[in-house]
Amino acid sequence: MKKIFTILILLTATSIFATDRFVDPNLSEGNGTTLFTNITSAVAAAVNGDLIVVAPNTYNEATLTISKSLKIIPQTAGATINFNANIIVEGFSGMKLEIIGFNLGIYSITGNGFGNFTGVNRAKVSIIECNCNNINFNQGGYKMYLIRNNITNDVTLLFGKLVLNTMANCYIYGDDGDANENILVTNNTITSFLLYYNATCKLIIANNLLKDLLIKRWNSSQNIKNLIINNEFVSNSNIGFSNFDVPYYNLIFSSNIVNQPVRYLRFIRDDYSIYFGHSGASSEGNLGFYSNPVLTACQQLASCTGCIIDCFEYSTSTNSPNPNVAGTFEWSYNTVDYNCIMPNSSQPLSVIRTGNGGNIIDGGNPNHNFYDINLTVNDKGRNGGPYSLLNYNPISNPNNSKAFIFDLDMPTDLFPGQSVNIKADGYHKN
Repeated sequence: MKKIFTILILLTATSIFATDRFVDPNLSEGNGTTLFTNITSAVAAAVNGDLIVVAPNTYNEATLTISKSLKIIPQTAGATINFNANIIVEGFSGMKLEIIGFNLGIYSITGNGFGNFTGVNRAKVSIIECNCNNINFNQGGYKMYLIRNNITNDVTLLFGKLVLNTMANCYIYGDDGDANENILVTNNTITSFLLYYNATCKLIIANNLLKDLLIKRWNSSQNIKNLIINNEFVSNSNIGFSNFDVPYYNLIFSSNIVNQPVRYLRFIRDDYSIYFGHSGASSEGNLGFYSNPVLTACQQLASCTGCIIDCFEYSTSTNSPNPNVAGTFEWSYNTVDYNCIMPNSSQPLSVIRTGNGGNIIDGGNPNHNFYDINLTVNDKGRNGGPYSLLNYNPISNPNNSKAFIFDLDMPTDLFPGQSVNIKADGYHKN
């Protein structure tokens, strides 16, 4: 007999807005309290908890600095606010800021850091359905939610969740975050490279379209598994992870589509700087591939004053985690095998290579934790697994008008008498 479990998740408002303030440049004049002709004056008059409703139009203003807990949204759901200036967020402990529907064009959104924060009172900043040049929150204290944005160049942050964005490059680095939460990168299109460098949080990279993936540091706790699942790597991709100074391996690459050819990177020297990809200049540069002999290249870079050094080698056929480090490295149910050197019986590392190649449909990881949303065996690639792209862009919700749950943490197997803990992150833009 089957038992049916019904789980009801209620999304409730977390605050009551003190005042609704309206912005419309077509007004003959504002009243300084509830009606304004520009966004800057509305933000200046607002207090923590206010809702600022903006008429869709073009706003040519100076740099907008936001240092309050606000929700700034278009007057019409789904409309665009053209704002021709940079936005700077001055965060503080407990801040809650939502920015929805802004088109900044060539301008960017940046967060300034602050002190005296803990895991429970970070500044929570949500940027939803916006277009801009860069989003840079490379400062402590922020918990970022980036959802359905189009970023021309780079996203930089320390801690948060990225869902359904497009960008050129993504940098997630610095040991800043809550060890009890995940850093989630799901259903994004990242056309150049994703660099991950964070040893605090559990990592989930799922159902993205990727080119270059480089994982330099990760949470090495023995009770967690860092997941790289159901992604699609375009041809001529580079995939790499550290094998230098690694405390413990707990990386699972599973159910990914890897289009050939691909290069596998192996870090052989790393000063564990938060920056990446210097090629001899004293300022931050781009990703570079050093040819053998790699050590010669490292020595040349070491003589450069102010340079931050990353040295690695690459291969089209083989790459190996460090076999003298304990833990588990898993490459399973991907479209291609991984020709790493298997550890011998005296070495502490366990390497799992199974189920690679084969069918895309129902060819992914058969473990229940990786099931598709229709409760069948995982389909390799972006449409499979628990973070399936089909769940994020369902046909039944074409205008994204319903509440959007983008991260659901719950058991996949339920048993009588079991205590069930469910955590969900979501939003409703209306």
